[in-house]
Amino acid sequence: MTLAAITLATAETEAGEIPDYELARMAVRDRPRQGFEPIGYRFGQHFIFPSIGAGFRYDSNVFASPTSPQSDIAFVLSPGLTITNAPRFQAGFPSSFTYELNLDANIYKFRTFGSEDRTDAQAKLKTRWEVANDITIEGNFLAARKHDERGDTALPPEAREPIPYTDLRAEGVFTKHFGRLGVELNANVRRLDYEDVLSVTGISLSQAARNGSIFTTHLRPFYEFSPGYRAFVRFRGNTRDYEGVGVLNRDSNGYDIRGGLEFAVTPLIRGSAEIGYLSQTYDNALIAPFDGLSYAAKVQWLVTPLMTITFNAERSVAETVTPDFEARLDTVYGAQIDYELMRNVILFGGIKLKKEDFRGLGQRTDDVTQLSAGIEYLMNRHLRATLQYQFQDRDSTIPQYDFDRHLVTFGVKAQY
Repeated sequence: MTLAAITLATAETEAGEIPDYELARMAVRDRPRQGFEPIGYRFGQHFIFPSIGAGFRYDSNVFASPTSPQSDIAFVLSPGLTITNAPRFQAGFPSSFTYELNLDANIYKFRTFGSEDRTDAQAKLKTRWEVANDITIEGNFLAARKHDERGDTALPPEAREPIPYTDLRAEGVFTKHFGRLGVELNANVRRLDYEDVLSVTGISLSQAARNGSIFTTHLRPFYEFSPGYRAFVRFRGNTRDYEGVGVLNRDSNGYDIRGGLEFAVTPLIRGSAEIGYLSQTYDNALIAPFDGLSYAAKVQWLVTPLMTITFNAERSVAETVTPDFEARLDTVYGAQIDYELMRNVILFGGIKLKKEDFRGLGQRTDDVTQLSAGIEYLMNRHLRATLQYQFQDRDSTIPQYDFDRHLVTFGVKAQY
């Protein structure tokens, strides 16, 4: 639940508590919990929510090695700051302009393997402007400096340390309604820049071929033919321009056409499903194009007022460029369950199955399994604790990429 939603929910609670029947129609993770939400600092219509988290992460296979796994414990410090505003309610305008700015970082300090020390940080801004009752403009922006995790497809196994990179994104969404009809226009640009690192033998591993810009746009007309049911068609196109040349040229153009349905079968079962055809063609004549079935689905089921199950599936062409392989098609299936044991104690668990189909020498195919389970305890408005276990397994047709690992994370977050 975003802090903008918390701010709105708090305002509603101040005017009068949300009825139980309304809470029962909210997902476990989305519903407000009076007495446990952060207070923040208020400056007029603007709110500031500072936080800091600290904890430990145990990793049974730090280097994601297929043989001789080595374990380690990392101390993780996670400062954060969220700035948002409360919607201003006016006649004819549910909310004129809202924004949410999130600044956060994760600082990892390993006990034994100092090569794995790193700092990931990002700034994320979400805006929404309701120009009129039937026109909405949204803007999303991201600036981040991150690292490839050990076990990531794109990280060379021989890299001495995780590879740092800069990720910049900007997205604009324009939505216009004509009664039951409507249209959504989306434009997205992403820039990736990677830094070179040394191999375990001291050789420089150039990452220049992975640097690039990705442009995506889509047009989505839709029609609400019945309350809770909206049919749509999505026309998406993309251009991917990377810096690699010759055999490392990964430039491509593609499109993805899907028809779909957003639905609310009951107030307790809602979601969306879409299916269609995708095609991605590469400038490098040595790389065979991708053509085939494309789909995505997400269903949220409020099994009981205390339990929410979410299912999702998607098939798409991956954005990342892997030096030893030309292209990748990802197929993902997953499920997540959240259970409210008590108002301030949430149990959660999930499963994610992913198939990565590579094109290139060796015709590599990876099957990735991820299982997770944990508990979140909200002590009061200012403190919450989380304990999580995660199992990861990668089964590749190329043995050097096989690995499995166990991750245990415990953290305490202080917020105001």
